Amino acid sequence: MEHSIFLAKVLGLYLLIVPAAVLLRRKQFAALAKELAANPAVVFLSGLVALILGLLIVVSHNVWTADWRAVITAIGWLTLVKGVIRIFLPEKLTTFGINPASAKWTLASIVLLGLGIYLTYVGFSAGAAA
Repeated sequence: MEHSIFLAKVLGLYLLIVPAAVLLRRKQFAALAKELAANPAVVFLSGLVALILGLLIVVSHNVWTADWRAVITAIGWLTLVKGVIRIFLPEKLTTFGINPASAKWTLASIVLLGLGIYLTYVGFSAGAAA
């Protein structure tokens, strides 16, 4: 359980900071994302990072319970899949239209921010109770 609490804190804080930055700096982030996505080497390298992070979470925390710990495991699996896709198809991903200023990205950022609030709350409240 201690490992789950640690991951909830780390992932929760990460999911608070990154979506908040995207929401607050949409224009700047849109330009940056467009530039980065146009480079297959950057997509490939980001895939390597996502792959290792996904593997670390999945190997160390493959917990499928009917509580908040399954959320951490699902994030790990999604990150692992994201990494594999970016490694195998970097040139295909450069053709996707990336516009973080769009309504879809705004909604996704809000959902991720909510998930970050939830995991941060669970992690720090469970950590205080332990």
